[in-house]
Amino acid sequence: MSDEREAGGQSARPHVYILDYLMSLRQDTPRQSLLDMGEIDINRMAAFVAGYRACQSINGVTDDEYIHFREWLRDVKQEFPTEGWDAKFLRDCDGDHERAIRKLLDFVAEFVTLRKQARHDHH
Repeated sequence: MSDEREAGGQSARPHVYILDYLMSLRQDTPRQSLLDMGEIDINRMAAFVAGYRACQSINGVTDDEYIHFREWLRDVKQEFPTEGWDAKFLRDCDGDHERAIRKLLDFVAEFVTLRKQARHDHH
């Protein structure tokens, strides 16, 4: 394990937030990236997101954008039921795991685009 620290204990590399990572999955040959995680499976993707978020939390990283994304998914899109987005998306996609993951990534892209537009409109 490498310890890339600068003076003061700060990491030499910037933190990659979960929505940024998910956007890169969507843009950079998503099928291959998903296969790199193992089999293409919505449950693995949900576990990956949860693990990423847990790692952020343990390391003191606050990811407000992901919190806003979840709220937007729940309140605006009505896509975050108590059963979880992964179960709903899989059901919506007739059991097709790749389509369910694509649905998540498409929502991420929509949210990121809307947030960028909102920031641009305020300037």
